[in-house]
Amino acid sequence: MKKLYKLGLLSILLTSSIAANAAIYQANRSFESADEILYSIWVKDIVPEDIFSNPESPYFGIKTDCADAAFALRAIYAYENKLSFEFIENDGRRISEKTTRFDNASTTEIGRLKAFIDFIADNVGSEVLASDNTYPIDLKAIRPGDLYITRWANPKGELTRHVYIVKDILPTGDLLLYSSTQPRAIRPFLPRKGMPLRIFKERPFGFRRFQANLGQAKEKQEDFSNMQYEALKLGQEKFFALVKEGLKSSEDTLQLNIERRIENICVALETRKDVVEIALEERNPSRCFSKERYDEFSTPSRDKNIINDIQRLKNGYATVVKNDMASELSDETRMGLDYLIGADATEEGLGALKNLCSVAIEFGGDRRVIMTIKSFSDRYKAGVISSNPNESLGARWGLERAKGTCKTL
Repeated sequence: MKKLYKLGLLSILLTSSIAANAAIYQANRSFESADEILYSIWVKDIVPEDIFSNPESPYFGIKTDCADAAFALRAIYAYENKLSFEFIENDGRRISEKTTRFDNASTTEIGRLKAFIDFIADNVGSEVLASDNTYPIDLKAIRPGDLYITRWANPKGELTRHVYIVKDILPTGDLLLYSSTQPRAIRPFLPRKGMPLRIFKERPFGFRRFQANLGQAKEKQEDFSNMQYEALKLGQEKFFALVKEGLKSSEDTLQLNIERRIENICVALETRKDVVEIALEERNPSRCFSKERYDEFSTPSRDKNIINDIQRLKNGYATVVKNDMASELSDETRMGLDYLIGADATEEGLGALKNLCSVAIEFGGDRRVIMTIKSFSDRYKAGVISSNPNESLGARWGLERAKGTCKTL
């Protein structure tokens, strides 16, 4: 982590500029094949989870959602290595490090880079990231730095999109995925171990890689392949099993599998906590959120996904018990899961579950509530968890009744 921060700070010291009509920075050359490998290594070994949220990082303060984060990392790597880059905007125009649009934003290269990344957030999204800035790759060639882009319809029938960055490939063939989320905010990457939460449905989504030379046919790019679109016919479970099988270097274990599931649920709960806290900070007590802002901060899909993951964990553990395989799990894991499914009501079981996954809800003063995955699930099923960002902190977590003073949009 410190290596990246020192590199960035050195770059700032060496690249201050007061030139008129300045480009973001002066590139020395374009991306080459070797640079793509080095970019992959950089994402895997150098990029820290808190690159945008650690005050010691030269990139502290950059606000991202999922697509922004992918573009930001690509631009940062190009900047640190003085490589030329080019992106296609939503309206089809191209923008590169040569643009002088951000000359007035800062007298330093890194200041102009941050202004550029902020511009990208408003003008380049996940759709154009998939269709024009990346190309589909062979599933066996997935490596750190590659992207997984998907789109689906939410419960309202509205299209929702998400972008994951492949941070690493685990020995079991599972992926370590980084992503940001909505609303745009200064936040660390959200890690997920395993496979993406949702399968993509059609082209141009799926596993993709940045296209360095936008003037070159995608078919000529390294590891180009449309095989994943044929594999879609297998369905989500078999598709991701195929991905995992093609990438693994060692066999999975039941303990590792359960740990990944629990970790993903815990990350999702922590992310929900962040979104709720941002909504509370943005909320005007005397006025309801506008429809646009409501959609930014409401959490119905997020909450449902958490519940679905918890239910899959419970179902999986029930199968483990039924098949007399629980002895393959650690004592703490077994006790915690027994408490989760109601087979253990002891304080020891509760303590084990808290150790496996819990989030602290801070109300200020001395009031602090520890939320386990069981207590969240129980409150959700009782209908007291509120996804409405106009509600209080207690109502958002089912600790008090929602007042319903603002209309749910």
